[in-house]
Amino acid sequence: MYKVSLEDTKHAIIAVKWESNLTPEGVHQANDEINKILRTHQFSRFHLIVNMKDVIVFKPETQKEVVAHQEWLIQKGMDQAAVVVQSNVAKLQLRRTAKESSHKSETHFTEIEEALTFLKQKNYSKNQNEAGA
Repeated sequence: MYKVSLEDTKHAIIAVKWESNLTPEGVHQANDEINKILRTHQFSRFHLIVNMKDVIVFKPETQKEVVAHQEWLIQKGMDQAAVVVQSNVAKLQLRRTAKESSHKSETHFTEIEEALTFLKQKNYSKNQNEAGA
């Protein structure tokens, strides 16, 4: 249904893997696990990599919870989201979800390594800017 893990401590990247059978309860459980990672590592800002390669479409009730999930992530300090997605239907659903949640920092990829590279570069650029480079 889902899996949450810390992908990269140095770059504050949290990984989430969604599957098509995701339920609203699964979204809530994933939020709890993300929150534990945030507290444990004291991340005030973080990036998210979302693996949706196996997702075709979410059920409407799950889609509604994903909108709330994205709003919650933004409140918790998410900077960038890199979403690995194959299905065109899922991409359309993601665009609608992002619009509903006012999530403007989501980029879609077809490969996980490409998404990770993107997030690490975003983090690096951000750190350089803060240092006045």
